Amino acid sequence: MSILLISPPPVRIRFNISGIYPLPPLGLAYIASLLEKNGYGVKILDMPALRTQSEDLSNYLKGDNYSVCGLSCNIFNLKNGIRISQIIKRENPKAKVILGGHCTVFPPEIIFKYGPDFDVMVKGEGEEAMLNLCGRLNKGGECEVLYDVPNISFRHNAKIINNSSPPSYADLDKLPLPARHLLPNNRYRIHPPFGLYPPVTLMETSRGCAYNCIFCTLPQQVRERSIDNVTQEIKEVVGRYKVKEIHFVDPNFTYNQGRIMQLCTRLIKERLKFRWTCKTRVDLVSKDLLKAMSGAGCYMISYGIESGSQRVLNTLNKGISVGQIENCFILSREAKIRTLAYIMLGTPGENDYTVKETISLVGKINPDFVLYGELLPDPNSILVKQTIGERRLSYDELAEYYLFNSKNNINESITDLPRERVKRWISVANKKFYFRPGYFLNRIKSLKNINDFLNQIRGVYFLMLDKVRIKEIV
Repeated sequence: MSILLISPPPVRIRFNISGIYPLPPLGLAYIASLLEKNGYGVKILDMPALRTQSEDLSNYLKGDNYSVCGLSCNIFNLKNGIRISQIIKRENPKAKVILGGHCTVFPPEIIFKYGPDFDVMVKGEGEEAMLNLCGRLNKGGECEVLYDVPNISFRHNAKIINNSSPPSYADLDKLPLPARHLLPNNRYRIHPPFGLYPPVTLMETSRGCAYNCIFCTLPQQVRERSIDNVTQEIKEVVGRYKVKEIHFVDPNFTYNQGRIMQLCTRLIKERLKFRWTCKTRVDLVSKDLLKAMSGAGCYMISYGIESGSQRVLNTLNKGISVGQIENCFILSREAKIRTLAYIMLGTPGENDYTVKETISLVGKINPDFVLYGELLPDPNSILVKQTIGERRLSYDELAEYYLFNSKNNINESITDLPRERVKRWISVANKKFYFRPGYFLNRIKSLKNINDFLNQIRGVYFLMLDKVRIKEIV
């Protein structure tokens, strides 16, 4: 059985520079490593990194008669995945096309309606599911061999079959390390303000989030890799791939503060020479932990603070206080760790006064960088499910919003806020932060190296370019 795993081209969100450079498709690399371990022949086609176009994909597929093609998509680039599935079926009608990734928060009926060339949809984690699927498909026969495979949906005899069961979670320590040898590692970069010490890679040390914010759909069961297992991968990327910076992608890197303290102690003891960044919550750090993280090579932390209004934070079920936000940024600054604040404007209950509260708080905590964004509705979130339940929104409207750039005002259906008003808030908030007297001078004074300088120039350049060139996705 010949297996091809595909990372489709991303879709840029205007004024969000996270998509300007290709990053390692970590999920596909984990799947590939488990399949290889079990004797399968696997290739990864990273279309963003290799700049593969549709016509190139047709030629690529002609070079090998793949039995299985797996695609990993999010809700933004699902439309690219649909286009790729059409090309796969055109070149090899017998290939089974399997879809996974965050896009599967859409109901199966929506996925198969708009993606008729998908054969199977994997819900949740992909490693063991893909191994199970390939084992069944390798036995021959059509999709009837899949009837008892858990956590998948598939089409058979013009019907959609949903195999539901309790979520199955892998033991992270038992998974082989990601198959980076199948990736074009020299092509990866990370967007500003990260990437001060290239080359860079991504790593995860845990999965899941124990919190229950109404705008998010992360699994609530947190699982952690052991310190030995994490250190083994760090040694591999630093030694074999010459990585000098790692971005830890865990939703809440410091969820288990004692564990991260142990990791920092190990990194210092092993004298592993690399720098790193992460993201976490403001209520999951302490003075001692931040000091240890800084000493172990951490130079920046991204915090999701969402709002400076306690009322809005409570509405979002964020579970933090304005006081905790203020204290966290003081402690981070004392530890000489840079900060990036993620903020959402235009959430339920937002108004001119709460936006002023947020702008005021941002000025008070004075992060090094701030990213203001609007609410992008997650189809499986509490907030969206509630709106759909009230019949103010449908999954078809959501699909058209993400797949076809429809002009229907999804956010207004959810929040009762006109989108133009939210855009105006974001514009004002950005100006008040980035055009403050002394901001650019302070950024110059805090430069760490030439890459830091070039990085910030690139960030400004791409944001300005967005004004004239990049189209919005929604």
